Amino acid sequence: MRELDVFLPPWVDALDGDHPLKTALFTAIRESAGGLDKIRGIDAAVEKMNGRDNISSAKVETIDLGTGVAAARIELPHELFYQTLADRSGFSVTDDGDLMSLMTDLAKVKKEYDKVKTALDDVREKGYGIVVPSIDELTLEEPEIVKQGGRYGVRLKASAPSIHMIRADIKTSVSPVIGNEKQSEQMMDYLLEEFQGDTSKIWQSNIFGRSFNELVSEDLQTKLKHMPDDAQHKLQETLQRIINEGSGGLICIIL
Repeated sequence: MRELDVFLPPWVDALDGDHPLKTALFTAIRESAGGLDKIRGIDAAVEKMNGRDNISSAKVETIDLGTGVAAARIELPHELFYQTLADRSGFSVTDDGDLMSLMTDLAKVKKEYDKVKTALDDVREKGYGIVVPSIDELTLEEPEIVKQGGRYGVRLKASAPSIHMIRADIKTSVSPVIGNEKQSEQMMDYLLEEFQGDTSKIWQSNIFGRSFNELVSEDLQTKLKHMPDDAQHKLQETLQRIINEGSGGLICIIL
């Protein structure tokens, strides 16, 4: 006996190498066939796999006596596929109908995301990104005759929505009142020692019943509301004028 090839359902290959299901299957295969050294022991080794958890069937497919190579196939319960998919995706998937609905919805989402992906990459890298309108978003107006000097022509107008993404970094700070300077120093030393110098974990610590992360998030949400609707509308109008009329410069006065 030189080699035993074991084939698993293709979706198992898509799992991470350290996924519990994949690890359990590999362990079951090693324990069932690890000591296999003779061709006559193949059937017994594969039969052992049938009794393992998460395996619905295991059977020998081919045996080549000339080369000492055999092949076996393991089938897993169909419900296990849905369960694993639900765990990995976070969506409820119990049968083919759920899977079809989910894939249809995700296809729509991906189609919309593909439109803005480049703009998102640009806004993260450069602070500004533009979603270029597609041809099917163009709105054509009726042609009109125009006069230019002593000549006439036909003017064709079209418009399309472009989406402009701007990254605005929000700055905030949290300064809980603890007591005097000595107490504040003790608190800072405690936090740094508690998290072994990993300041990122400090944001998860609680103070006065709330985490620093919650305090910061609350302040960020408050600042985001500082952009009133009329200011958003004026910013949109300004951007449209710059795009359509051109501008050599921009002066912004914040009142």
